[in-house]
This record gives sequence, structure tokens and C-alpha cells, in this order.
Amino acid sequence: MLCFPQLLTGAVGQFPGGKVIRRRTVVNETEDGRTVKLGDAAAGEVEWVLELKGLADSEWEAIENLFEVVEGRLGTFTFLDPFGNLLSWSEDLSAAVWQKSQGVSIAKGYEDPLGGLGACAVMNAGVGEGKVSQVLAAPGWYGYCLSVYARSAEPGAVRLFVSTPSAAAEKEAAIGPTWRRVELSTNLYAADETVEFGAWIAPGRTVELFGFQVEPQVGASKYKKTTSRSGVYRAWFAQDELVRTAHGLNDNSCTVRIRARQ
Repeated sequence: MLCFPQLLTGAVGQFPGGKVIRRRTVVNETEDGRTVKLGDAAAGEVEWVLELKGLADSEWEAIENLFEVVEGRLGTFTFLDPFGNLLSWSEDLSAAVWQKSQGVSIAKGYEDPLGGLGACAVMNAGVGEGKVSQVLAAPGWYGYCLSVYARSAEPGAVRLFVSTPSAAAEKEAAIGPTWRRVELSTNLYAADETVEFGAWIAPGRTVELFGFQVEPQVGASKYKKTTSRSGVYRAWFAQDELVRTAHGLNDNSCTVRIRARQ
């Protein structure tokens, strides 16, 4: 899997950084003067402008090597949105993209910690632990932060996990009737090209969950709701050359422009 390299800090980008979403509307003017407008979903595009500073020589070389392998604008690679949520349908755990163990059911429309009705009740009627999870086509050697708001009517626990076919990490957190945002930050250093993110629920328990979020960095940022579009993109470089400014040993800067279909 060709992918944009993660920096030594565990992030993909730095601040300040830019992200622009472009959409196209097709306008047709009829002979009688009427105007018909139609959104062209296939023409949607997103562009990131990464102003990278203080790069170690190895970080610069990793970006430069990727640029050479894909031949600039010509080829594509996997890019994880540094400003977004990598999961899709972050508030709809009944969506098909979410995998559920046998015996696990989902009920929607519960009060969430942000004052809306976006939380889901996850009920495990099975005799063993049950999970709700989502699998991403993402590099297993990246570092990630998984976060979710959780609560339960009675004191209990929820166990977050990040796994690939060859490695896994887990973290159990105590929860109760008050919303709590729990996090799991890990790097599995696995060679796999898929990563599963989710939560285990004890048998016979009901847990309310809201706002699943995965980010390619060491800590959780402000929650970002998603629907059908995840933060994993098939992207390409939007420039013909990379220009590096070397300020000293292990001190490089460059501007990287990346585009993808929205």
C-alpha cells in the first residue's frame, strides 16, 4: 500500500494547514428562459495544503520518495485526512459499514452529550462479549487515536480496541450514567493494510455510545460528525515538483498540495 507518510510526531500534517472542498453545479438555461441547476456529485474535489516545517531528513526523504514513486501528479496513494474523522457514519451504528457481533442490537435516537439525539444504545443479548466495529483500508503501521463518548445506566465498563489481522491493542474504561469520552491511542507497527476499530460490550449489558472517531495522530481532537464519506482517500499530488528548504541538519520545510475526489 502506497500511503502518505506519518510524521515522527505521530501526525500527518501541521498547523497551520488548509483544506478546501470544491463542488460543481451544472446550469442549463432552456429556450424559454428557465434555469435548471443540478449538482454534479462526481465532480466534487477536496484539496489539502500542508505547510510542513521542522522536518527531519528522514521525514523529508519519505515524502520525496513517495512523490518519485507515484511520478508526481500521475499516480495515486492512500491519504488519511489530518483534519477529519477517518470513520464513516460516526453516529449511525446501524449502518451497514458497522460490523456487529451476533446478539448485538442497535437502537438510535438517544440523547447525546452535545444536546442532540445522535447517540445509540448498544445492547448485547449474547452469552459472550459482543462488539461493534468498523474496518478501514488503512496502513497498520500508522499510529491512531480512537475515541467515543460512552455511558451506561449502571456502573460498568467499555473496552475499546484497535486491531489488524496480525496485531491488536485494547483499553478498558469505567463508565456510568454520566457521559465520558474514552480514548485509545496506539501504534501496532503492523504490515497489514486493514485496521479494525471498535468497542467490546459485556454480555447482558446495554451501553450508550456516541461520536466514534478515529484520527491519524496521538490524541483526540474535537469531535467531527461523518456520514457516508470517511476520511480515508485515494489521493494524488497537486503539484509538479516538491521544493525543499533546508535550514540545517534535520530541519527542512516544504509545502505539499494533495487532492482527492470528494
